[in-house]
Amino acid sequence: MVDILLKQQTVLVIRALYFCMEKRWSELEKRFNLSTAQQHILFLLATNESVLSPTKLSELGCWHISTVTRLLKPLQEKGFIQLTVNKDKPRYKQVTITVNGKQTLNQIMDAVRDMEQFPFNLTHLSEGELKGFLDYGQRILGVQKGDQFMKMLQEARVENYDYA
Repeated sequence: MVDILLKQQTVLVIRALYFCMEKRWSELEKRFNLSTAQQHILFLLATNESVLSPTKLSELGCWHISTVTRLLKPLQEKGFIQLTVNKDKPRYKQVTITVNGKQTLNQIMDAVRDMEQFPFNLTHLSEGELKGFLDYGQRILGVQKGDQFMKMLQEARVENYDYA
């Protein structure tokens, strides 16, 4: 059994890291007038063949379905996504990223690439240390979210984006 103090320290570190990341990510929010969650929806669409159901977005983004519904409206109004009825299941909707949405996501990703300290300052870590941190995080997350979710995370690539 894990010691309660160790659990507490783990929670505090993860929470503090999240808020450090949110601070950097909010810089992009101001610049592109898109919340971090809306940016993430565009990313999820661009890394999943550009079409997902709101339910799948909810699963991949770790949000409640009502949150996804609330986040989609402004994206649709800005012309970044399109909501359509699923032809096979008329009761269900499909969310598609538009050309404008892809262009905006590419601009966001370019901005991230140019931000040396995004998601936080990692310059004091070696590549091996960073890979070790990522490995531990993926092992913890894999137990919580399952193999399919982990595969999606590890294979997430925006089509036609130059990662070099």
